[in-house]
Amino acid sequence: MTLRVAIIGAGKWSEHHMAAWRAQPDVTVDWVVRSTEEGAREKADRWGVARWSTDYKAVLAREDVDIVDILLPHDLHAEATCLAVAHGKHVVLQKPIAPTLQEARRIADAGRLHNRKIMIAESWIYSTMVQKARAAIAGKQIGEPFLIRSVMDLEVKDYFAGLHWRFSLGRMGGGALMDSGTHAVSVCRYLMGEVREVTALKSCHAFPEIAPMEDTFLLLLRFESGSSGLIAVTWVAQRERPRTEFAILGTQGTIEFDTHARQFFITRGQQRCEQFELQASRGYAEQFAHFLECLRENREPITSPEDQIGCLRVILAAYRAAATGHLVQVKDVEG
Repeated sequence: MTLRVAIIGAGKWSEHHMAAWRAQPDVTVDWVVRSTEEGAREKADRWGVARWSTDYKAVLAREDVDIVDILLPHDLHAEATCLAVAHGKHVVLQKPIAPTLQEARRIADAGRLHNRKIMIAESWIYSTMVQKARAAIAGKQIGEPFLIRSVMDLEVKDYFAGLHWRFSLGRMGGGALMDSGTHAVSVCRYLMGEVREVTALKSCHAFPEIAPMEDTFLLLLRFESGSSGLIAVTWVAQRERPRTEFAILGTQGTIEFDTHARQFFITRGQQRCEQFELQASRGYAEQFAHFLECLRENREPITSPEDQIGCLRVILAAYRAAATGHLVQVKDVEG
């Protein structure tokens, strides 16, 4: 059985998704939706997709669509996802799940109500690097992990050009942490477990157009296990390439990798004892393969709405900590 996909919001990031869908057997992308006729037609012609539209609600209502891949502004995630599942569609929803817990819960509730699968497209979880790190931790290759560090040095000004919604706090829900740092929060929880408490600093140094959102965020985490974490993310890094680095320190060794690079290291006894050249993958094709497997086997995706509500709760706790200057318990974040 061939599953028919509609890509809703075929902007810049949809290029990665289109390539990943084409890597899946028994899947066709039949619809492209963009906000303008010119943009929708151009993307459909370039991709070789027969049908395009500017009306995503009309496409969601069609009976010849099985899966919708939603890459809309954050404030439209809940509305579009709830409508899609009400029309019987399974949904892949680009991260972050939503700007607020209320909207995120609406998404989770709608999936259960209509018995449809929803996967948040948090691709880094499915990447070769993160999957190898999880296996190494589970295999006790570094003993007990006690510290994880994530550094995200990005430059996004060119990417944001012309995307007016990305300059609106109301539509984004937050800046560097909400939009990019959600990757790091997801990976940290996946590798280290649930987060108990956070403290944080946020600032806007070189991207005043997005104020009051932040271009730089520092987040300290304490996990339920007692281990610690540090996430540093900036949107205004001046480097030769993006850096998305992780280090996991354990009682017997250290894991190091960069999701934008090919090398994965394990160090023990102060010597680099294992080094892998992995095919660079940020998990786009792997996450769709996982989603299709979940449809076949009727099980929940790793990055389900419930899982990503946990990530959103950490992010909202971090914003509260940055605003108050206090340590915030993640369990206390309800709004």
